[in-house]
Amino acid sequence: MTGMTCREKFLNTMEFCDGAVPPNWEFAYWHSTIERWYGEGMPRHYGNHTFENAQWVAGEACPCLDGFTEEKYYGRDVSRFFGFDERAHMVGYNALDMIPPFEEKIISETAENIRKIRSDGKRVEIRKDGGSMPHFLEYPVKDQEDFTDIKRRFNVKEQARLTENWDSLGYHARTFPLQMGGGNIAGFYSIIREMVGLEESIYLFYDHPALARDILDFFLQYYTDAYTEILAKTDVDYLLIWEDLAFKTGPLISPVLFKEFILPYYKELITMMKNRGVKHFFVDTDGNFEVLIDLFLEGGVTGFYPFESAAGMDIVAIRKRYPDLVIMGGIDKRALAMGKHEINKELEKVEQVLSTGGFIPYMDHMVPPDVGFENYRYFREHLSKLLT
Repeated sequence: MTGMTCREKFLNTMEFCDGAVPPNWEFAYWHSTIERWYGEGMPRHYGNHTFENAQWVAGEACPCLDGFTEEKYYGRDVSRFFGFDERAHMVGYNALDMIPPFEEKIISETAENIRKIRSDGKRVEIRKDGGSMPHFLEYPVKDQEDFTDIKRRFNVKEQARLTENWDSLGYHARTFPLQMGGGNIAGFYSIIREMVGLEESIYLFYDHPALARDILDFFLQYYTDAYTEILAKTDVDYLLIWEDLAFKTGPLISPVLFKEFILPYYKELITMMKNRGVKHFFVDTDGNFEVLIDLFLEGGVTGFYPFESAAGMDIVAIRKRYPDLVIMGGIDKRALAMGKHEINKELEKVEQVLSTGGFIPYMDHMVPPDVGFENYRYFREHLSKLLT
């Protein structure tokens, strides 16, 4: 299967074709990781990069909203050095941002931190060095009246949602996989959490179930309309739903609540998207979500990433339980900081799962700055041999 485009590699892998070779991709990096690698011998061809209060640098497997230029992609030197395949793209339609946004405002500032109101209405405290997640202090929805105001900020027909250079993005003659959703669609648990906050999202199902269902009903219709709008302009290779609904030892929502409140919306959205020609449906969630896999599959989901090893998501064991599940990620990022012995153990794991098909191997989250360039190079050189 030499000479195949990245899109062909991707689709053959998703469909468990005999002899499929998955794309050679990475998930993401810390900004500090790439800076370390420059200092340890990785050539710098594309100049310096500045960032504001964030460490996230997307890899090929985790596309940013189309409309940005390749010249702005900070991971290009990594991709060039290791010969990664063409990155996946996300359609140039901004479904998730509020339009009009809330007015951004800095509330207070110290040498290390900033407290501010963001454009999504959340009040947050962030570290200036981007070294941790924001500390969320307040969310935009506290009652039905607040959510009624939020609804006006999600108008599918808002012209600003469509990338200005849509016609030049080359979707119809593409050689790359094209994603709909991702950071552009919060899943049916996560959208509630994004509106009211983590703790309140759990209480909401018990204390204010009518508001929970109103949020879910509204976003089901909104997503359906938004993605119908996109599919009238182009086909896509997959729908990615961002959830992040689990922590180290289990999900943030019980299977009982998931089945009652969340599952029906997955079923309805995915059925509608299948009827419009979409074949592959993936969920992006960190943490240990294993007890929810069967329910996700019942809802129509076909795969997941990034399968965090630190949370006990063992891709070898999961493959044995779910032979038809698409698995992406799953390589323990901690092992790459430990040396060749631990890296070799990860490579053995990769080889096992690769033999079963339906698997794209990459880190189980951002490559952290304790991973040296030589260790990462050793890992990539040996992984490349498995991907031929």
